[in-house]
Amino acid sequence: MNEFFNKYKYFIFFVLLSFVYIILDYHSILFYRPQGIHFIRQTDSLSFVANYFNNGTNFFEPQVFNLSSIEGRATSEFPILYYVTSLFYKLFDEQEFILRLITVTIVSFGFFSLFKLLILLLKDIFYAFIFSFLFLSSTVLLYYTNNYLPDASALGFTLAGWYYFFLSEKQDKKYLIITFSLFTISSLLKATYFINPISAILTILIVDLLKKDNLIHTIKSNSKALIAFLVATLLLISWNIFVISYNATNQDTYFLVTTRPIWNMSLHQIIEIWDYVSNYWFSKYYFQSTIHFFVIVCILGTIFSSKANKTILIPSIFLLIGSTFYLLLFFAQFKDHDYYFITLIPTIILLVINGFTTIRNKFPKVLNNYIAKILLLSLTVLSMKYASTKLEGRYNFDDDFSKISIVLSDARTYIDTQEISKDAKFIVFTDKSPNGGLYFLNRKGWNIKDTSELNIKKINEYKRLGADYLVNTTSINFNYPVIWSKNNVSILKVK
Repeated sequence: MNEFFNKYKYFIFFVLLSFVYIILDYHSILFYRPQGIHFIRQTDSLSFVANYFNNGTNFFEPQVFNLSSIEGRATSEFPILYYVTSLFYKLFDEQEFILRLITVTIVSFGFFSLFKLLILLLKDIFYAFIFSFLFLSSTVLLYYTNNYLPDASALGFTLAGWYYFFLSEKQDKKYLIITFSLFTISSLLKATYFINPISAILTILIVDLLKKDNLIHTIKSNSKALIAFLVATLLLISWNIFVISYNATNQDTYFLVTTRPIWNMSLHQIIEIWDYVSNYWFSKYYFQSTIHFFVIVCILGTIFSSKANKTILIPSIFLLIGSTFYLLLFFAQFKDHDYYFITLIPTIILLVINGFTTIRNKFPKVLNNYIAKILLLSLTVLSMKYASTKLEGRYNFDDDFSKISIVLSDARTYIDTQEISKDAKFIVFTDKSPNGGLYFLNRKGWNIKDTSELNIKKINEYKRLGADYLVNTTSINFNYPVIWSKNNVSILKVK
């Protein structure tokens, strides 16, 4: 049996992964329009794609639909995923599933790399399978794996980077170039993932220094790794300088390009965010018993650290330190952004694997018997089932943000059939998402969030800025000619 699993391990992995995706209904979700949790960020991502496709702009001129910045020019993460998706649009027309499929593919590649890494570290096919799917069984991760945001893709590249890192430690240093290339891509997609290449280079230097006790020799013998790390650092710094400059030049203040540290918050705010994380998001990160298992393994790994594999222990310590700084620097974001948790998954993986290998070194008979394996298999199945149940509740059009896609379902069809200019500017009244309604109209313009008197006055302001049409989703009457009306939605000509 072991020989069979060893021979066909990669094939079996993809069969199991495909089975999980089918159970999660990924084949249907793949074709869902943006909806549910973080609808705003989903339509932001798709807006970048659509504007690349519509305008034929060059790579370094990303745009969104909302004109709160000059001509909608704005950026955040390195837009390679959006740009590549727009190229596929040119081949297959506008197909939203393409960006979802790209993300699923990258994450699958990442977890396949993790599976190979676990085989390398654990030297046990069964536990490699179990831990691969146990780490995958996060509701938050599974939601964003089949989605439009770049966070899960950044994780996929990071996991592949760690595989080649440990491969270089075990086999050949030449793999470090691949390691830092993958880490560079992940860090460009989400700058917070830079804690991974930092942890990797520190591990290389510390391990070598412990062996040779000569700093100069350590630096010289790891010059290629240091150069690769410096190139990654320069590329990330260069991109962030570009982002800050580009957004400042175009007067964009929407996309976050700075930290939101805990020390800038009041005690009341800190307690409020912690309450939100612990009582709302916590149950979406992992199955509660899975979290308990992770914690117990990490604690026991610390207690018996003398039995730890230093090849795993050292990078896990650096990742833990890096993740602590990350939590402190972006603490405010954890209130409303569950996907910030995904950045912590590589740290969780290495800490748990370090703890598990430590316990196995201390008590080999305990973890190598069938009872332990059956218990861990059961936990993995329950954890995946829990994630599947939680995942179902994340897709709906009933929330105050997503419903705009239903409200405007017929508006774009009318706009396109009437040959309204692609350059016409629209006001969407009301829409809580900056790019949501405008994305579904496929036109640039502005959104007005609610019917307050202050916001209604913005209509005249936007008219002065060049608005041509007002899409009214309320019962409020305006003194502009109505050119189309259906299902309580009307389009008015304001210019």
